[in-house]
Amino acid sequence: MSNLFDVDGANLDLGFENLKAAESPIEQQLRAMLQEMWSRYEPYADSDFRHGFARDVDGRFWEMYLGCTLLEAGCTLLPVVERERDGGQPDLCVLEDGRRIWIEAITPDEGAPGPDQIVRPVPINEGGSLVAAPIRQAQLRTSSAFWTKAQKIGRYIEQGVIAPEDPRIIAISASRFGVYVAEQPLPLIMTTLFPIGDAYVTIDRETGGVLEESFHAAPLIQRERNPIPRTAFLNERFAHISGVIWSRIGIGNLSRQVRPITYVHNPLAQTPLSPNWGVWDREFVTNRRGDEWEANDILAEATAVEAP
Repeated sequence: MSNLFDVDGANLDLGFENLKAAESPIEQQLRAMLQEMWSRYEPYADSDFRHGFARDVDGRFWEMYLGCTLLEAGCTLLPVVERERDGGQPDLCVLEDGRRIWIEAITPDEGAPGPDQIVRPVPINEGGSLVAAPIRQAQLRTSSAFWTKAQKIGRYIEQGVIAPEDPRIIAISASRFGVYVAEQPLPLIMTTLFPIGDAYVTIDRETGGVLEESFHAAPLIQRERNPIPRTAFLNERFAHISGVIWSRIGIGNLSRQVRPITYVHNPLAQTPLSPNWGVWDREFVTNRRGDEWEANDILAEATAVEAP
């Protein structure tokens, strides 16, 4: 087993340098945890993983975390010695019943400076004030990550790396901006892939009783130029994607009660993943109901949510 932190060179991630030095007890605990995870994941990681981790801790952690989570759930991963050397493959491959389930992971950042960037608020004790949560910006960053990986998976399919019968999944981590987005009433990924806007409640003025709870229709994520459609999973263009894994899990917060792992099935998927796979904390299945679509978290007791 190699040492995850035995990497030197230029352009190292500040977080990596802090973990490598491990001067505080918390950093020492995190370093030990990460090294233990690496001992389990190393047989399945690309040869350049450690160097990639040293320069992008959040991105590579998400890949390793997913790999370890799948192993703990009893899944069999394709070892690196059996992976293709030329042209590359998706980050993770689960072997199941004679088929391969491919997973391509990504951890979007806050974006380039401008109105669509996720800007960290200034603390009130440092002169800041109350500001709106950057939900729109987070949706844009998530949509961009989905688009990037959907294109990459399309190329893998064209090259024959991914077979027609193989499910293919995009895994998006919101760890870099997870503190700004909530899990309830819906995880942000649902309002990125489907035209679901803000939640609303209709109350009877006479009785004070709730008459209706639903969501506004919102086909677009607004921006100054060229708004982005949030209808990917209602569009045949993305039928080559089986589904999306979503989580706000990060090195600083590993609680799956607070930051669950969610799987969202693509209702138009050419090669769907079977429901109730046994790995996720939340799992959304969407079906057509007349002229509408209805999404249910099949792992929860909550009732349906309608996607306009």
